[in-house]
Amino acid sequence: MVTWKINLEQQTATSINGITFKLTETKPGEYEGVCLNPKDIPPDVLDDVLLGKMIKEAGEFYRMELERRTAK
Repeated sequence: MVTWKINLEQQTATSINGITFKLTETKPGEYEGVCLNPKDIPPDVLDDVLLGKMIKEAGEFYRMELERRTAK
C-alpha cells in the first residue's frame, strides 16, 4: 500500500517516494492529477499505466481526506 500526504489547501497529494500530484475535481468525487515534479519520477515508474494508477489512487486518498475533514 502506498502512503500519501494530502494537502487540501494546495490540492496536492504526495506519494511516499516524493511524487506530487496537483489534483482537480473533474466530476463530483472524481479527481485527475498532473505531476508537479516529473523529474523525480523513478525510471521504473515511468510507465503510463502505473502513473495512471498512482493518479487515481492519489485522487481517492484526496477525496477520503476531504470527506474526513468536512465530516468534523
